[in-house]
Amino acid sequence: MEANNKKQLKITRRRMLALLGVQGAGLALAACAPAAPAAPAAPAATEAPAAPAEAPAAVPVAFEFLAWGDNADIPAWDALVAKYKEANPNATVTVTPVADPGANFYPKLQTMVAGGTPPAVSSFQGWEWQPYADQDVLAPIDDFVAANAYFKDVYPADVASIEGTTVRDGKRYLIPLQRAAMLMFYAKKPFEEAGVEFPADDWTFDDFLAIAGKLTSADKKLWGIQANGGWFRDIGWIRGTGKQEFDSLYDPKTSTFNQPEIADIVQQVANAWYNTDKIAPSPADLQGGANTINTGNCAMKYEGPWFFGALNSPQLREDKKNVAFDIVLMPKMADESRPHRGWTEGVALLKGDNLNAAWDFASFMAGEEGNKIYSETTGRIPNTTALIEGFWLPKIEENFEVKNGKALLEAFNRSEVDVVGKVPRSKMWSEVVKPVAWDALMAGKATAAEVLPKVDEGVQKLLDEAYK
Repeated sequence: MEANNKKQLKITRRRMLALLGVQGAGLALAACAPAAPAAPAAPAATEAPAAPAEAPAAVPVAFEFLAWGDNADIPAWDALVAKYKEANPNATVTVTPVADPGANFYPKLQTMVAGGTPPAVSSFQGWEWQPYADQDVLAPIDDFVAANAYFKDVYPADVASIEGTTVRDGKRYLIPLQRAAMLMFYAKKPFEEAGVEFPADDWTFDDFLAIAGKLTSADKKLWGIQANGGWFRDIGWIRGTGKQEFDSLYDPKTSTFNQPEIADIVQQVANAWYNTDKIAPSPADLQGGANTINTGNCAMKYEGPWFFGALNSPQLREDKKNVAFDIVLMPKMADESRPHRGWTEGVALLKGDNLNAAWDFASFMAGEEGNKIYSETTGRIPNTTALIEGFWLPKIEENFEVKNGKALLEAFNRSEVDVVGKVPRSKMWSEVVKPVAWDALMAGKATAAEVLPKVDEGVQKLLDEAYK
């Protein structure tokens, strides 16, 4: 679900009150319903005893799940709903997957909420749900969680990126279906053909640059790295410098992109790698899906576990289209703690009449049985350490031939969030960081030193407006 999103939540007070008014009316009608008739008197002792009554059928319930419509996720939603209905035949779960979710998911959700027809359950990335909680659209789940012992493992107290992406103002909202982290993928063939050793978890940034240079050949259309071309995907490199783009990663008040260390690394990853060093294919080179790590033209790519199936799977191996690969921690940089990007993703409950049913379904997806289905289908990291170690690591070796899966567990344990607050990261990107900086940098039309002061100016306006 790691992706770029463009539009932001816009909810009027009138619409919100209308939504809450509908909910209140439903409760009032329930309260005014006529009482059930009294039960008939027990039969006389001389009559034959009555046959035992059958257990009453469960009350039918129907609700909507607005789901992230990535190709890796849709089969998981189908499998989860089918399994849930086996034990809950009274439940009708309407799954609405949103295609091209990076561009379309949150605009769709915003339209449903503003129109007074919110789903009962919605997918969310760990940094995008907070404005919805601020608008009082989401239902806190603390009481539900406290009543279910399994969730103690889902929410361990010692992992900052879990707390930071599931809790807002002391209330918990996000139900994780996955832990997410990003690190370096490397395709084995380019290394083997060039006689270059595979990277190890203790490699350095200088090692990375040297390897990327050795594996780049313009004549053969081979590149050392497939760069990602976006601030949110380049945050891993930025944080490795020991600096960050804000005064705080939670509810920041000050934009601090324009620092020498950040300018230096951004100049490399967003400009030089494409235009002067040329160790990465340009956007033009990548058009039509060409010249990627998937096609065998790039040796390395910064990615997450959702990418496993794009390179190697039982079906790809059967079709002889697989790319043999493995993963490794990001190279050591100035920050000795080696922070990696990390967060949780999952679902949240929207306020409405079907809150208990929505929790029942969501907690099934996040529980042990459901989370195994989700993880095995998508390749994503499960939501507890026990499932990661006992279930996921063996599965990704079997399904995707990943040998160094523990690197992802280590990356998550070192993880920190991108930024969480009233201004979503996607809004900063679409309105300021992309048009002001990354577009010009990748085109070779500006330097980081020139554009980052303008980024600070634009992002600061967004922050000031949100927190005034």
